[in-house]
Amino acid sequence: MPNKGTNPIINFASRLTKKQLLITLITGSILLLLLIIWGISAIIHTNQVNHTYIVKGVDVSAYQGDIDWSTLEDQGVYFAFIKATEGEDYTDEKFEENWKNIESTGIRRGAYMFWQFGEDGDKQAQYFIKTVSAGKNDLPPVIDLELYGDYLDNPLDKDQVIANLTKTVQALKKNYDKDPIIYTNYLTYNTYLKDEFEDLNIWICDLDDAEPSLSGDHTWTFWQYSQRGILNGYEGSERFIDMNLYNGTLKEFYENF
Repeated sequence: MPNKGTNPIINFASRLTKKQLLITLITGSILLLLLIIWGISAIIHTNQVNHTYIVKGVDVSAYQGDIDWSTLEDQGVYFAFIKATEGEDYTDEKFEENWKNIESTGIRRGAYMFWQFGEDGDKQAQYFIKTVSAGKNDLPPVIDLELYGDYLDNPLDKDQVIANLTKTVQALKKNYDKDPIIYTNYLTYNTYLKDEFEDLNIWICDLDDAEPSLSGDHTWTFWQYSQRGILNGYEGSERFIDMNLYNGTLKEFYENF
């Protein structure tokens, strides 16, 4: 420990030779430059991945706070999935506001539910239906299916999950007269979905640079390619926004949805 009144940084620097000091400065400068390059690359990647797919969208929840939907639309956002419910009894605190305010724009809206493995599939669907009043021009309802918490290490039996999930799918289809979309990641997809629900559109989370590739009976319809997008138009506790692409042209998007 240095004596009282001495500066340890100056003390240390005085013991370095000029050569050592120069090497230290050069090494530090290189590391700083690499960090800057990495940061710029990350920002570019989060907002633009593949120019082949031009139909860009976002998904949001209360974490994005107050959203100026017109500002998002001006940045080329064509669609948005808005969190509505979670399980049998939770509503996202910003859902009603987001669902209403987006109507003043040309952004196609859709709502999603975070599906709870330990709760009844029909009750989850009925709570979503009670919460979300969707029109014919809205996107189909979305079931967010991803392993979480203890289920990551101890996933439920596939037959048990599929039976429960089927109740959700059927209830949503009956009410909205549309097949729901399933949002998922590779782990959950390969555990439960790759040979199931072949008629449903899959929205896959894949944060790598390469285009998603699904095993089993599906191709991807929507691709969440980043969870660290940065756009103007929202003020919440989360500075990032999830970025998505549609697998097709703008004409095909409007024809199919």
